[in-house]
Amino acid sequence: MDEMRKIIQSFQETKDLTTLTNHEVLIVYDYVKQKKHFNNHPNENFEPVLKFDPIRVELVPSRAYQEELDKKDKLKNIDTLYNANYVLEADLDDFIRSNDERKEAYQMAKAFVDNFEKNKFIKGLYFYGQNRTGKTFLISAVANELSKKGVSVIFAYVPDLVRNIHSGIGDNSVETKVKQLKYCDLLILDDLGSVKMSLWFRDQIFGSVIQHRLSTGAPIIITSNLELRQLADFLVDDSVSNDKYNAVRIITRINEMTEPVKLSAYRYKK
Repeated sequence: MDEMRKIIQSFQETKDLTTLTNHEVLIVYDYVKQKKHFNNHPNENFEPVLKFDPIRVELVPSRAYQEELDKKDKLKNIDTLYNANYVLEADLDDFIRSNDERKEAYQMAKAFVDNFEKNKFIKGLYFYGQNRTGKTFLISAVANELSKKGVSVIFAYVPDLVRNIHSGIGDNSVETKVKQLKYCDLLILDDLGSVKMSLWFRDQIFGSVIQHRLSTGAPIIITSNLELRQLADFLVDDSVSNDKYNAVRIITRINEMTEPVKLSAYRYKK
């Protein structure tokens, strides 16, 4: 027992516990052993905590484990299969509102979150502007907020989405993937206009998804470096006669579904 007391008093956290009963010594000694093990293995799922009145040892989720639990909870309603840019830690309140343009973008995003209801039409948002202005951060924050409300979100980085859908031709998964894009509560398309689409993808996949979500009132959020007029030109295949009509038809639908929000006046440093 005396040896146990010496070990307890040599441990920084318990060195002042000098009036322990023999029963309490056993408990605190066991705690010291567990805590030393945890200190050497900080990625353990549970951390021992010494409690008083009465003296006891409780196990609580460690910081690493709690962060993992929080991550899983946040992602449970967000499908990021098609995304490399989603910002897990994005929070609306952390969006820098340094000028009127950014304040308006924040207000538009917040209003969208506040007014969102499943199976009820709400106009989406089309964030456009140059790189590193916070578009992806802002839409990630929207996804995080709505996930807490049980909203199913697909967050798709368009270049990854295009590659993934094309790869689905080989394993016959295209139809399943397209249904997911059509029927999720909220579809977020990040960086539209950054990669050329084949005519098949533009008309049979992208156009089909946009048309379905328009007809059912399912909302969509889009980011792009291009204004809608520029995006229309980007989607045109110059090798096809009169193809501009097909591109403009898609842009017209996007215009009906979203409110344009410009983000260009502030750029984050690399």
